Order: sequence, then structure tokens, then C-alpha cells
Amino acid sequence: MLITIEEIFDEFEELDPRDQSQFLLELGYDLPRFAPEEQRESDLVHGCQSQVWLTARAADNDSNPVIELRADSDAEVVRGLITVLLASYSGKTASEILRLSIGDVFARLRLNQYISPQRQNGLQGMVDRIREIARRHAPCAAYTDPSPVQVPLRPTAVLLTAAEFDPLDVRRQFPVLNQTLDDGLTPVFLDSGASAQKPQVVIDKEREVEEQYYANAYRGRYRFGARIDEELENARQKIATFISAESPQQIAFTSGATATINAVAFGWGRSHVGEGDEILITEMEHHANFVPWQQLALQQKATLRFIPMTVDGRLDLNRLDEVLTKKTKVLAVCGMSNVLGTVNPVRELAARAHAVGAIIVVDGAQSVPHQVTDVVSDDVDFLIFSGHKLYGPTGVGILYGKTGRLAETEPILFGGHMIDRVYRDHSTWAAPPARFEAGTLPIVQAIGLGAAVDWVSEIDVTWIHEHEQQLLRSATEQLQRIPGLTIFGPSVDHKGAIISFRIDDVHPEDLAIMLDRRAVLTRHGHHCAMPLHELLAVSGTTRASFAAYNTEDDVTALVSAIEYGLDELRRRR
Repeated sequence: MLITIEEIFDEFEELDPRDQSQFLLELGYDLPRFAPEEQRESDLVHGCQSQVWLTARAADNDSNPVIELRADSDAEVVRGLITVLLASYSGKTASEILRLSIGDVFARLRLNQYISPQRQNGLQGMVDRIREIARRHAPCAAYTDPSPVQVPLRPTAVLLTAAEFDPLDVRRQFPVLNQTLDDGLTPVFLDSGASAQKPQVVIDKEREVEEQYYANAYRGRYRFGARIDEELENARQKIATFISAESPQQIAFTSGATATINAVAFGWGRSHVGEGDEILITEMEHHANFVPWQQLALQQKATLRFIPMTVDGRLDLNRLDEVLTKKTKVLAVCGMSNVLGTVNPVRELAARAHAVGAIIVVDGAQSVPHQVTDVVSDDVDFLIFSGHKLYGPTGVGILYGKTGRLAETEPILFGGHMIDRVYRDHSTWAAPPARFEAGTLPIVQAIGLGAAVDWVSEIDVTWIHEHEQQLLRSATEQLQRIPGLTIFGPSVDHKGAIISFRIDDVHPEDLAIMLDRRAVLTRHGHHCAMPLHELLAVSGTTRASFAAYNTEDDVTALVSAIEYGLDELRRRR
């Protein structure tokens, strides 16, 4: 006898997410299978990622008959989802089926991690077929259709208020920050601009994948392969929602932000930038968003130009028309400087670039983890960011592109998965995003990034930003009291959670050693931004970068460690 929907509800409420996935597989195992002769082409449901057959029958002599349903699939996870679907409609009359909102059922079960866009389309196809049969047999055709199959991307989170945001509670979720080091100190991590630490939920998600269902992606229909595909597509959907993209098909997984910028520079640039054209960037760019455009300009005999900067390290928009012209094909800019912390006016830059026929490419490696990102409102053509700065794993980056821009972009990596068809003398490419995902994806890392996006979203990036800005204001006020210390960049109102500084008679590397003695972990050097440091007329700076897990005590520890370091370095001269 088929399990009832209430029994499924009861089971799911008692299980953790790992056991839920196993239970879903078990539901699939128990679903009666179609005999080979029953797997008819006419009963296939179109739009499904796997093969799904569905039959529905109603007694013709009843004015409001019970609809008898049967369905099967060639993928176990899908069979489990089919079981939920059949249990929801089982024993219901035609009119009851028309009144049932199946989306509410899937939302209550929190099945978002198993519903990829492709799977959602398949479920909708099954629901549409069932409802069409019910409509033909219902006593009245005036029923309003309930909402379609729409599963939330994650369990609905109760967003925090300012009063509820507790940085100490946030910090407790990061194992690496709660350890006692060999010298008895607790680490004060102020180098999140280079790479953020990972919360336990991200670590657990990576372990879950490796331990429970790892497989290569988009290769197999066995249960691990199906689960991996679903997890990846769910992560893709989460990331699309996080940056307000219109479709998950605008999101491609890459090996990192550097590789992604190169993919855009050469995949799009070689076809659209030619001799005499101009590429516009800034002197505050990380080398990853500087050198690829420099090299493209050299290869294509184009001109590389720079937006002038103000004395305080902002873009001088009053002079933008001097360098942004009809010859400009690309404007490439960071959303936030990794040295100065300057937050650039992306929306205004996009509007002005489009007005002269140029595209805008945004390096969001620093900005995406620290502020709300809306690619539609900002009207960016391409956005690139990395997973490891967003509390996620290393080795995974994100390419967002407008649908038309992605279609214009040629792949620069070739191999498996990104292929439409290979002939002896040429090949054609798959549609985006697959064309940018050659070979084996960073599978575990991409799924882990989905967990990181969940974590950030549930805390709410708005409160993370507010908290970081408070720390930035406090650090700025206290550091400015240290004699001989110069802070580079604009005021706090125009920058994000980064503070770079230099002390007159102290080299940043020497200071870094002193800070480390007090377990205050900062970065020193040119931060992969040599042209900017030349503009600042210094060889390097000390950088403290804040994140959600930092506290006011960390600011105090930074200032105290600097004072200690200065005393030690000056005493030994």
C-alpha cells in the first residue's frame, strides 16, 4: 500500500537533512515499478531531467471521480519525489485535486535541496498532466488553479534584526577561531580580504558530500550521481537568488575569480575588441582584473585607459567622460577595492558605459561578501566573484552574465561536458552555463559554496555589512590616534570592511611579524595591486580586513598589538 502524505510529513519531521535524503531514496525504492512494456513514449512527461512516465485514469461513470495515478522514473531520487506527489493526490477526487496546492506540500517538506530547475520543470509537467485529467472530470470547471510547483530555495529563515545580531554567536560557528594556539592565545583573524574562514555548516556540507554521496557531476544516473546533480543545481539556484539574477542558467561554476575574469576577457574580448578600440579599467584593480585586460589590449592592439582617481582614493566621475568614449568596448572595475576599501558606484558606471555602447565587467570578489548585490538593478553585463571570500571553499568561482552576453562569449577551456557535438573537423558548444564548465567541476566546493550562501543569507548580508562598518569606524578612530600612522582610502562612508595603513618608520613586513606574536593575523605587502601602490607612493601597506565573525575585542587587540610592535621594533634600533 502506498505511504500517505501524513506519514511522510511525520517521518520528515523526525529526520535530520542527511537522513531525509536517505528516506527519500527509500521512498523511491519502494515505489512500484513499471514493466518495460508500460514505459510508453506517449506517457513520458516532457521537461524532466530523467525519464518519467505517468498514467492517470478516472471512472467515466462518476460525476466527480477519484483519479487513479501511477508513475515511475529511471532515477531513484525522482522516484522518491514521485512518491510524495502520488501520496499528495492519492484517493482524491477530481475537484479535490484541482483545489490542492502541491507547492505547499513540497515547501512543508523543505525539499529544496532535491528540486533543481530541471526537476521542478518535470514535477510541474506531472502536475499539469494530472490536473488536466482532473479538469476534464470535475463537476465544475470554475476552480481556480492553485500556485504551481515552486519550492523555496532553502528553509525560510527568520532574518535577524540589529539587536539580534550577535557577533560572538557568529564567531562560535567558526572552529578555527575558537582554538587555543600553542602560545596560549586565541587567533584574531583580520585577513578575510584574502580568504575568509569557514563556518561549521560549510565544513559539514563538504564532509557530507565526500562521505555520503560523492560522484562526478552530470555523468551518471545512479543515486550518487543524481544526488550530486541535484545538489549542484540547487547551489546554482541559491547563488542566482543571492545576487538577484533572473535565472540560474546565468550562473557558471569556475575554478576561481581569476580564471573567470580571464574567461570573460578572452572569451568575450577577442571577438568584440579590436585594433583601435579602448578598454577602461582603474588603477585600484587587483592584478586579476588588471593583467587580463592589459594582455587583451596588447593582443588585440587596443588601448588600455584608466579612470582618474581623487586624492582620497575614489573614482573621479567628474572626469569620466575624458576616458569613457565611443571607442570604449569594456569597462572593467572592482565593486570594492581590496586595498582602499573603496566601494565603487557600479550602477552609475554601468549606465554610463552602456550609453556609449560598452559593457561593464565587475570584479565582485571583495564586494559580494560585504554588501547586497543586485545584478539586475545594477545592470551589469558580467559579475565575477570567488567562493573562498564568501565563507565558502577555495577552488570555486562564479561567473554571472546576462543571457545575451553569455551567448556572445566563446569558451577558452575545452573538453568534456561543455560540448554540444564533436565532429572530426570541428565542434559545437553546449548552451550556457555548461559551455563554461569544461571537464570535472569543483563539485564539493560548489556545493559547499551553496551552503555558505545559505549561511550568509540566513544571517542577512545587510546586518553583516552594518556590523563590519561599525568595526571599521571603531578601528579608524583608534588607529588615527597612533602617531605617524597613515590610513589610505576614503572615509568610512565610502568604503567597505578594509583598512590599509602605513607607519612612517616601520616596514609592513616587520610589523606583521610583531602582530603575529600577539596572534593578530593581518596581511602586508602590495596586495596584488602594484599600480595602486605606485600611485600611493609606498611599496606596501598593512591591511586589516573585517568579516562577520570579528568583534570589537578584535579591534582592541589590533591596536594593542600595533603599539606592542612599535615599542619592540623601535627599542631594538
